[in-house]
Amino acid sequence: MISRGCNGAKLDIMKRYVSILSTILLLCGHHVSAETVAGRWTPEQAQAWYNSHSWLVGANFVPSTAINQLEMWQSDTFDPATIDRELGYAQSIGMNTMRVFLHDIAWREDPDGFYSRVDKYLEIADRHGIKTLFVVFDGVWNPYPEAGKQPRPVPGRHNSGWVQSPGREYLEDPAKQDELKPYVVGLMTRYKNDPRVLAWDLFNEPDNPNRQAYGQEGNKTELPEADKAKFATQLLRKTFIWAREVQPSQPLTVGVWLGDYLNHPTELQSLCLEQSDVISFHCYDAPPEMQNRIEGLKKLGRPILCTEYMARGNNSTFQGILPLLKKYNVAAYNWGLVNGKSQTIYPWDSWVKHYSSEPTIWFHDIFRADGTPFSTEEVQLIRDLSGRGKGLSANQAPGQPNSLAARKQE
Repeated sequence: MISRGCNGAKLDIMKRYVSILSTILLLCGHHVSAETVAGRWTPEQAQAWYNSHSWLVGANFVPSTAINQLEMWQSDTFDPATIDRELGYAQSIGMNTMRVFLHDIAWREDPDGFYSRVDKYLEIADRHGIKTLFVVFDGVWNPYPEAGKQPRPVPGRHNSGWVQSPGREYLEDPAKQDELKPYVVGLMTRYKNDPRVLAWDLFNEPDNPNRQAYGQEGNKTELPEADKAKFATQLLRKTFIWAREVQPSQPLTVGVWLGDYLNHPTELQSLCLEQSDVISFHCYDAPPEMQNRIEGLKKLGRPILCTEYMARGNNSTFQGILPLLKKYNVAAYNWGLVNGKSQTIYPWDSWVKHYSSEPTIWFHDIFRADGTPFSTEEVQLIRDLSGRGKGLSANQAPGQPNSLAARKQE
């Protein structure tokens, strides 16, 4: 035990000074080195956390009955029966984690009810041996989310009803950004020591321009790209500070997702890489590019989570990517578990190209709503690599093609 006396008091003052200085520099947009980021886990702490878990393999999860995060979490449409059933599909192939998106509107409309539903979700997930990586904010798709009844899916369109959190109204107004602090602090305080919560992904693709959907090539309701990057960076800086005030037992992360962040990171990308306790990234490219990004990020000396991958039409497949992620001991979260109202079996270009029927090769997702896998070859691979899954023959729909190779020949 160290005597505190005068020297201890001076040490406390110095620590507070460094913390305040780091916060000021962070808010002002100045570069803060990894060594001076107040509250950031050391590489050793991050690695010890990662080593305490078996290899993390899972998916980005929204129940098939929800078109977006609001429909998942609002009281009228929260669907624990479907969540239970579909997380059972994940458990059966050895998945042990899910990445799940929250929404600030669901909290603002009904904080107590929101927490009750999150509690229920965590209870279900824990029963299936699944730990959850929660996503707090999201910069993708519709910039004008609204509470209440959500829209019906547009036939044949990928993620036609997904919404951003916060919406544009909050993102582009620094004062309204500050109103989000109670959401972040309240949420993370409630679950800061909950072992069912694996980690916190503070902001999904904060600067995504949503070009084909809502941006310059879509309906143009999205912020101009430079403005969105500026405001998203501003909110992310604040969110890291708010989150670190809570001192959660789980690590913080924000994924890098586009561009040459290994050599020429933007201000936002530098913030992600320098502030995250564990490094996360998205990659929907073929194996050579995935390997290049893994090897580059490994140089940062921290555990790595690939929080989005697997787009069959883009040559990002389970067969090509998942063995690579396991080889490098990178946590693996593919996009999509069960085909449903989000319709992510359709490719991204479905926003500009009409699809009148289900594609022969699904873009994302693993199962149909009844538990039938799109490809038994894929689920067998996931079971084999996880080393924990059970067979799915009981859920196999009679007479339905189940081989990815067979589908390619149709």
